[in-house]
Parts: sequence; C-alpha cells; structure tokens
Amino acid sequence: MIESQQRGSVNFNERTGRYRWAVVAGDGKSSHGWADTEADAWWYVREAVNRPHRGTHYRGSRCRWVREP
Repeated sequence: MIESQQRGSVNFNERTGRYRWAVVAGDGKSSHGWADTEADAWWYVREAVNRPHRGTHYRGSRCRWVREP
C-alpha cells in the first residue's frame, strides 16, 4: 500500500552495499535512512509512515485512581 501510493521507496546503493529508504508524508515532511537488508528498510518505511507527529504527546492518567466529581 505504501509503495502503491508512492509515499515510500527503497533503493539499493551498490557503492555502500546498503539499502536507502525514504518516506514523504502527506504534509510534505520527509524521513530517510539506511538499512542493511531490504526487509529492514521496508520495516523502517512502515514505522515512519505510521508514527505519530513529533511534538504530540498522548498520555493517559498516571494512576488508576480517579477523583469523583
């Protein structure tokens, strides 16, 4: 799905012998990096696509105790 939407790509670099992965999000931000295997590179692509935006913190309560209103 990621590849069919052209949001992520994995390419082999012969000089380094490693895989270069890149992701372009819908808002124009991009992520990229290197991996040793093609499977690892696609794993990084999926993680980058599915990760929440930086700067947003979704935290639950710190304990189970809830104060009654």
